[in-house]
Amino acid sequence: MAKSSLIILFSLLTCIISDENQLQKQEDDPSFKGYQNVENMITQQPTLYMRYRTYNTSKHYECLYIKFGAKSGSTYPATTLGFKVPTKDFAETKEVTVTVRTTPYPKLTEGGVRRTAPNTLIYEKVSEDEAQEITQHDYYLIYADSTKCAVMRDSQRDGGYGCEMFVSDPSSQPTQTCKTMYSSSCGNVKNTVWKDECDTAIKEGEGIDWGDN
Repeated sequence: MAKSSLIILFSLLTCIISDENQLQKQEDDPSFKGYQNVENMITQQPTLYMRYRTYNTSKHYECLYIKFGAKSGSTYPATTLGFKVPTKDFAETKEVTVTVRTTPYPKLTEGGVRRTAPNTLIYEKVSEDEAQEITQHDYYLIYADSTKCAVMRDSQRDGGYGCEMFVSDPSSQPTQTCKTMYSSSCGNVKNTVWKDECDTAIKEGEGIDWGDN
């Protein structure tokens, strides 16, 4: 493990031990800005598979993944969202356009640090709730660990503290640093999204034309 990752891991463990009940919005912490560039994340991890998340939904979709399309300016058109309805044997897909944006820090930080790289994804997710509004939302990158994993914040869930853990390989587990970032930023709830049958479900759904759904 790189020295920088060890330093981050140690500092995070210290925070968790000192106050295990206090979640931190580390997406707003300038000390992690080097790990919050969404364009770098997309380049290094062009497909992200959701292993688990903090929240549940009424439909409880499984096998969620996002496959980014080719970049065009500040957008990624033809990005594919994959998902599986629990009552079906195959995965379905939806095409969206993802926009990246640089979100300023909520207040002037010590030393006047300003964010210069895009840290936010904006897109319309698959609706898993009957009453969920079908609109584009902001999703903030808390931490991306090179080519391995990423922790994202869904601020529309859990009172602004909703989180999702992604990996670049569905057969792998997140790194220890990603796990620690998730714990300190999101808590200990891990609702499993990626299950053993997901690879088969995706293969079953390949070749099906889902149109513009």
